[in-house]
Amino acid sequence: MGVLKNGDFDLVISDIKMPNIDGLDLLRHVCLEHHRIETIMMTGHTGEYTYSEIIGAGASDFIQKPFEMAELKAKIVRIERERRMLSELKETNTAPGVVLRRVEGDKDKLKTDITLNLKKLVSPLLDKLKGTRLDETQGALLDVLESNLSKITSSFTSSLSQPHLNLSDMEIRIANLIQTGKENKEMAEILGISINTVKTHRYHLRAKLGLRKEKINLKSYLKSIEL
Repeated sequence: MGVLKNGDFDLVISDIKMPNIDGLDLLRHVCLEHHRIETIMMTGHTGEYTYSEIIGAGASDFIQKPFEMAELKAKIVRIERERRMLSELKETNTAPGVVLRRVEGDKDKLKTDITLNLKKLVSPLLDKLKGTRLDETQGALLDVLESNLSKITSSFTSSLSQPHLNLSDMEIRIANLIQTGKENKEMAEILGISINTVKTHRYHLRAKLGLRKEKINLKSYLKSIEL
């Protein structure tokens, strides 16, 4: 057993009946302490041991003495083939996880790059625009533009775009405006629709979000979605 501890083995071939150690004790030791090592047990005492008993004890295979070398080689080849197939299967199962982690890492990097570019290239221009003379509608549009740019790097719009919600593009746009604090009249002017149309979309939003019978403020609920 000390040899197993100090060496690097893939396969142990052992007799069951041995002078100084019982082969089944050795088999149990290998299974517990060196589970990566395959085992082939052999014996000429077939009346005392059955194939099912030896395999059930943890052996990879069992061979009866006397045997031909060709038979032993065939068992070794089979064990090696099964070992290789198991290794390939583990690699196949691991690969999707590796790819997924890589994709998630790429997404995080892209999000960071977009955020930095917005702050460097777009935000300064928006600040300059705020310092110019804008009428009420232009000011409101500028506020919406700034808010929507910030949402590019948030989960708000993507959360509302989930297929199970079935929100239309207009409903998502109105949800964005509600979330930024716009009133019905302001939304109507920005979107070029009537106030009644805005109210209809608000009603549909509450229904699709499961808020129709709930006493929950729509703006507060939409803000809770934003990270």
